[in-house]
Amino acid sequence: MFEARFARNEKINHSAPIRTLTSARSRPIKERTEDVAMAVIVFLVFFSNAMFPSLLPTFAREFSVQPLDLKWLIPGFSFVYGVATLAYGIVSDRSGRTPVLKRLLAFAVVGLIAVSSARTADQLVVLRALSGLATGGIVTIAISIIGDRYPYPVQGRPMGRMFGAIASGMGLGVSLGPMLSALFGWRVTLRCVAGGFLLATCWVHKCYAVRMRRIGREGMLRWVLDEYRCILKQSRGGRALTFILANGFFHGGIFAWLGLFLAERYKLGETGIGFILLGYGIPDLVLGKLIGGWADRFGRRYVVPAGFLWAATCAALLALPAPRWIAGVTIAALSIGFDATHPLMSSIATSLDPKHRGQVTGMTGFVNFLGMGLGALFFSRLLRFGFPTALMAFALFEGLIGIAAWVCFQREAPQSFDQTT
Repeated sequence: MFEARFARNEKINHSAPIRTLTSARSRPIKERTEDVAMAVIVFLVFFSNAMFPSLLPTFAREFSVQPLDLKWLIPGFSFVYGVATLAYGIVSDRSGRTPVLKRLLAFAVVGLIAVSSARTADQLVVLRALSGLATGGIVTIAISIIGDRYPYPVQGRPMGRMFGAIASGMGLGVSLGPMLSALFGWRVTLRCVAGGFLLATCWVHKCYAVRMRRIGREGMLRWVLDEYRCILKQSRGGRALTFILANGFFHGGIFAWLGLFLAERYKLGETGIGFILLGYGIPDLVLGKLIGGWADRFGRRYVVPAGFLWAATCAALLALPAPRWIAGVTIAALSIGFDATHPLMSSIATSLDPKHRGQVTGMTGFVNFLGMGLGALFFSRLLRFGFPTALMAFALFEGLIGIAAWVCFQREAPQSFDQTT
């Protein structure tokens, strides 16, 4: 009944160049270029975000503090980022995707420059958290644009491309970030990334000349709360959001402390950490579309549980003593687990309400980053027992979630376009 409520609103038009199409191959070259541009934008967001976990040892040395004194650097940003996704997703539904995207890209430039100017550890933590207000809606809106264009049965490949860009941004940010910081300094590196956001702002401004529309306030709060209630009331929506929270908890907890893990176990500096982490996310850049294609063909009921179990196995292997090269390969493989779970579960949630996709995408982003922030904090608590214990505990948690996913996602079989409309 809920899905029928929104079936008549399947075709929407949030800004002039954006429209729903049934096939990626039938799309004009210009629109395929726009899809690639959205992937580049989300790559920049996650490249800048992923730099910070691997630079924790560097920040600790520069500001003369212990690494655990910076424990709020990652979760503080994640919490603010997650809350921001809720607001910006709603605004993009009401005012158009690209006008909001253009302004957020400009805010991201200012935010990164401000972070690069921090003079104390406290300033770094606060400015980093505030920068989440700027970047919080960028990925939400970019993913919503892709969701607007492609119907649910063929979303696997385009979403795979988007989340492949996210994973590769994380991989290159966590690896090239320390390398570039060792050469030029982390402040200069952040300002260079800010330059990339500035170019993206100019591109969006040039391609989308759409004015902001005034948001009607009358009844808006009731409308927003009713939308959340309807999504959560649906078994598919509530189930997907629960597993997104658990998955964010696992990956966020481990990812936040990978740099310190390599520094302590293998006594590596910035360049060494960057080299070991070079493979993180790269497999997803190659395999993202392939994994999404598997989900479209065979259904999410097989791919999602397999992604959970794969990630759990990788975390357990990291807990064991191993040479550096094996740790690097395992870390690279760990990122595949994220690409086989989060984008496919997000696709389930956002497909429930095409008319309010920005709001629903914002909710999935909020849940994911809430989980990541909580995971980073909880992992730091477990570090008092050492990295092997923390990693094994997270591996056990993810394995149990994988078994639960095998049971809960059995009805996520492949669908045809006619079934969704």
